[in-house]
Amino acid sequence: MTTCQHNSLGRQIYLASQAIRNNIDRLLKPFDLTREQLHLLKGLDRQKGRTQSEIGSLTGKSPANTTRILDRLEKKNLIIRRENPQDRRSQLVFLTDKGADLSREMARLLEALSARIEESIDKQDRAVVLRVLGRIEANSLKIAKDPGE
Repeated sequence: MTTCQHNSLGRQIYLASQAIRNNIDRLLKPFDLTREQLHLLKGLDRQKGRTQSEIGSLTGKSPANTTRILDRLEKKNLIIRRENPQDRRSQLVFLTDKGADLSREMARLLEALSARIEESIDKQDRAVVLRVLGRIEANSLKIAKDPGE
């Protein structure tokens, strides 16, 4: 039987990401938003519409999940769907005024949260962490393509 190492890099990344997600969830709760909904909102614009498949590709969501999330955002009057003049089989998704205002407010609040999370981390340490996390992501993507053992 194996045990989880309390000082492993993977465990520390998990714990840090969980703490960040919990803070984001707490930040979003008064706005009746989920992280998934926010992720989609951030990829939309007031003037330039995107197709549902573009939104799914940008956010890494399946077509079914993208539809479900967009349906909820539409019920909250944060997005609007319009006919796509280039392709009658698809619709373009736009932020409403309310959605654009909320998206800007969320960007401001998330930037402030990020600053608080990073407040005691100097520039050199931040650069090292970003470099190491980039390597971990690259290694993980390589493993996903060729799991090996």
